[in-house]
Amino acid sequence: MAHGENPALGSRFGAMLRDLGASIGELLGGGKLEPEQNVSLEIAFGLLGYLAGVDSIVTSHEAEFVNQLMDDLQLPARARDLAQQAFARGRKREIDVDADVDRFLQMHPPGSANARRLHDALYRLAAADGRLQPREKTFLDAITTKLGFGEDQ
Repeated sequence: MAHGENPALGSRFGAMLRDLGASIGELLGGGKLEPEQNVSLEIAFGLLGYLAGVDSIVTSHEAEFVNQLMDDLQLPARARDLAQQAFARGRKREIDVDADVDRFLQMHPPGSANARRLHDALYRLAAADGRLQPREKTFLDAITTKLGFGEDQ
């Protein structure tokens, strides 16, 4: 932790990473990824990248969050490359958010446990830098509805 940073913030950040890692790890199933898991990984990290860049700046907290998430998931090299590429495409707006969410929902129905895990991952990333920008909120509200949850969730 850098000089002058709040230790409580670092502790909350670490706990958040562990929770998120567990959520996405459950979604992916761990170990060697099956084709469906590759798609879920690509979509999840693409959406995380999109969200991280929605306010035109990927903060160091967000980048650290995603890198630590990949470490915590213990992704095999191929899966880590896939996640990094998907995150970069999302950050650069080279994904079709609606199409990707639709693809995800074909495998994991709205309101399902896996939809909840993706929803939680997105909200935790948005919270990583301790602030929620208006564009992030707009994006999250739209995704929340598509994933089958009310905006109050």
